Amino acid sequence: MNTEKLVIEPYEYWYCKQQISELVSAYHSVNDKLTLSTLQSLIKGKTENVFGRDPSLEGYWSQFLDTSLTREKFEKLFEEMKRFVIPMDIPSSKQIDKGFRKVKKMQYPEMPMIDFRELSFLGWNDSGTNRKYLIRKIDGRFTGVYGSFSTDIQKGHCAICNQIGTVAFFLATTKSSGDGTYTKKGNYICTDSNQCNRQTTQLETLERFWETVTK
Repeated sequence: MNTEKLVIEPYEYWYCKQQISELVSAYHSVNDKLTLSTLQSLIKGKTENVFGRDPSLEGYWSQFLDTSLTREKFEKLFEEMKRFVIPMDIPSSKQIDKGFRKVKKMQYPEMPMIDFRELSFLGWNDSGTNRKYLIRKIDGRFTGVYGSFSTDIQKGHCAICNQIGTVAFFLATTKSSGDGTYTKKGNYICTDSNQCNRQTTQLETLERFWETVTK
């Protein structure tokens, strides 16, 4: 693979897909040409920072501006665009163990089933212990956080992706700095971490959540 072509972060990919999806929806629900033209200009402006990084990427716009673009064709185009995405680094079993030092007999995620081009973080559930594990690379090393994960599933707002989805309460125990006491911290997050990643279009809320449950 030509690494010079890897120019999009996973969250940027999902942001662009979200924006172009709105455009495709408008093509099939709005008849006014001026309205469509205005929306095209608006969305092109919002995503030009990403699409302008490579001439081949920019070339996709000729197809996105076609008002007859179908949902099926749109999905195929974005599947093609994954070749430009910088995949999340894949943690080894040793790195996962290091990220969760206190955990014994941990259930590992099924790595071969995961497309790391879609991920800003790796998350998986252990139904046997009602735990959820989350790991991401920060400052060059993998950092993990785990906690109890409620079986009370509901529709609500996710503190990681900042979207409405199927969520449950995640509760982690963190050591307070200084006095050595432990504090429980948590929030509602998506039950399916892969879906959560697909809904993560910026990193601010992920970083805010991470800071909340680790400090």
